Amino acid sequence: MTAERIVDLVDDLMEQKWSRRSGELIQITDDTSVQPVLQEPVEATCSCGSGIPVRMIMVNGEKVAIVALPLILDQFREAGKQPSDQTAHELLETVKIYNSIPVETELAYLAALQLEFAAYYSEKETAG
Repeated sequence: MTAERIVDLVDDLMEQKWSRRSGELIQITDDTSVQPVLQEPVEATCSCGSGIPVRMIMVNGEKVAIVALPLILDQFREAGKQPSDQTAHELLETVKIYNSIPVETELAYLAALQLEFAAYYSEKETAG
């Protein structure tokens, strides 16, 4: 209840409303109807106005937006982690903190994240 109240207060202070269902800003028109404000999924935003980077990955042939993945990949590399099965499992567990991943798709996400981290790691190593 406290968290919900804080979110409402932040929305009021920012003079913007955030739909927790659709994950979009809500625009209130003069006729009191609400319209979602379409945004590019480059960042995930919250009512406080901060942005969280998003990275698109392929999971089971579908493009999926993973919130905070760019930051997580940077953090893993800076911690000296290298692409491996163990790192992929740690990556999945970290990604699950910020993203809802259905249990039945965890293996597909695991494989996709392992490929994504390997590509990211290789790109950073090649760059310098």
